[in-house]
Amino acid sequence: MCGIFAAVGPAVSERSLEHVFEALYHRGPDGRGLFVDEAARLTIAHTRLAIIDLVTGEQPMVSEDGEIVLSANGEIYDFERIRVGLEAKGYRFKTKSDSEVIIYLYKEYGLGCFEHLRGEFAFLLYDKAKRQLIAARDRFGIKPLYMSRLDGGLVFASEMKAIFASGLVEAKLNVEALDPFLEQDPDHARFPFENIGHVPPASYVAVNLDTLEARTERYWSDAIPAETAAPVPQPFGDAPAEAAKEVLEQLEEAVRLRLRADVPVGLYLSGGIDSAFVGALMKRNLNAQLHSFSIAFVGSERSEQEFAARAADVIGTEHHELAVTKQALWENLEGCLWFSELPFVTLAPVGKFLLSELARGKVTVVRTGEGADEVFLGYRSYFQKAIRDTRSGNGGASAKRRRLKLGRTAEKLSLRIFQKSLRKRLANARSHGLESASKPLINAVQESRIAAMPFDILAYLGDREEMAHSLEARLPFLDHHLYDAAKLIPVDFKMRNSLEKAVLRDAAEGILPDDLRMRRKSGFMLTSEAADFFGSDREVTRELRRRYLSKQTFERAGVFSYAAYRLASMIARVPPMTRFRRLRRNANKVIMYMMQTHMLHEMFVADPPWKRAAA
Repeated sequence: MCGIFAAVGPAVSERSLEHVFEALYHRGPDGRGLFVDEAARLTIAHTRLAIIDLVTGEQPMVSEDGEIVLSANGEIYDFERIRVGLEAKGYRFKTKSDSEVIIYLYKEYGLGCFEHLRGEFAFLLYDKAKRQLIAARDRFGIKPLYMSRLDGGLVFASEMKAIFASGLVEAKLNVEALDPFLEQDPDHARFPFENIGHVPPASYVAVNLDTLEARTERYWSDAIPAETAAPVPQPFGDAPAEAAKEVLEQLEEAVRLRLRADVPVGLYLSGGIDSAFVGALMKRNLNAQLHSFSIAFVGSERSEQEFAARAADVIGTEHHELAVTKQALWENLEGCLWFSELPFVTLAPVGKFLLSELARGKVTVVRTGEGADEVFLGYRSYFQKAIRDTRSGNGGASAKRRRLKLGRTAEKLSLRIFQKSLRKRLANARSHGLESASKPLINAVQESRIAAMPFDILAYLGDREEMAHSLEARLPFLDHHLYDAAKLIPVDFKMRNSLEKAVLRDAAEGILPDDLRMRRKSGFMLTSEAADFFGSDREVTRELRRRYLSKQTFERAGVFSYAAYRLASMIARVPPMTRFRRLRRNANKVIMYMMQTHMLHEMFVADPPWKRAAA
């Protein structure tokens, strides 16, 4: 994994480039590279985390004829086979890096090259002859690639902080993006800072370097066929077994391809089927010791410690467990948020941040189970209700409102958490939500959940917390060949008699024991104890509340109402063992969201390190 950056149009000073490199250092501590074409008004930078071809894989990478320049982040799987095919066509490679195949696939197929790319990637490719920059991203948005349009150009980077560090964009909070009730449109995404967008998943942005015009094109679709939502008449016969066989074959290939590395590899292991299944398939395709890593939240009633240990024993890994106290989570919240660049309402992402630090001490690459719930319908009540509403003909709430589990009254009241001058603007923005698609509701809900992943679990539970410690994660369940097979499987084989991910459990039969294979899901975001600002967390959060929840902080950030915070604070003080328990929990979430937004304002707007360095 790496950090990438490009500026089109304005020149970037040497000092600003140094700030960019510093902002992306954690993504690539093994080297840095720079390419500048003054005539094209183009600057491309790269920080490298060496995974494959440790010696000759430096970037930006230039083609043999000097016509193509590449700065890439991520991994291209099955690249050895692709390389052999390209060499047979006469192309000559200078490195053994997986990234180099992108150059010659582009030379051979042009913008049809994406059909041949399999993996988690984001890249910037400069075609000198066509005077064109291509900024591209993998199908699910696993690897980040942000962009900002300037008056005289564009700027791209792996993280928002690198865009701000370049001095080309001034950080300013984006109030609409901080409204949790606004639907996210991946093609026109909102982020916590104004003038920040992204290259959408499964898409590329082509920039004409002469006119500075940019067009966005999608190269792959995650659309699920409507017929999969239809009830399947019973008895099912051999169909579920055939579907499970296909899932096993595709998943095992996805896992096998993701074992390729020139550095030690490991596994994030919980006690659920997702990571345990990946681990079992890794073990039978790996001729080396496998390290596994899990986290135990001290004091939590939902700790998966026992189940993770059981999975490690079954698979046969060298297991490492991190026991984390709630105080440690609070103490590392600011550090975690600096890397995530997105606010969240629980402390669980901080746990992932600390677990990644532990894993990096042993390995450079880990496999994870992320994506299984989205692909195989793992959120039981969420997807089950969507199936029921699909078949009863009820449209019901949007995917966003379904996830928040709040009604229209609560939505209306939620405007009150914002400053009075912003409420009309936000209400108007909410009224212009996404149009409902003319497809079965369950398919629309599943596609919406997949589209939302780059805005939550692939960010503050994925790439950001792993790359904070220069750790690469690989996600077999988000292999597009596996997904293309899975999306053809009927809903009734994925959610069978209220059993979530049924076809995946069928595929694991004979590979995992039933106590792991059939165990119900416990979401990672729920495994740590909830924030309790004025109860059990009163002392440990005292300084954070002083710094980020003062009346002056609310005024400086200019987003939330201080009066609303005072009201939420009163509700958060209600004794937990009352009928207002849920209201109390939601009040703490509101306070957490306000606090983290103010942290982002201080870190990126009021007093960022690049401003201090310039001063």
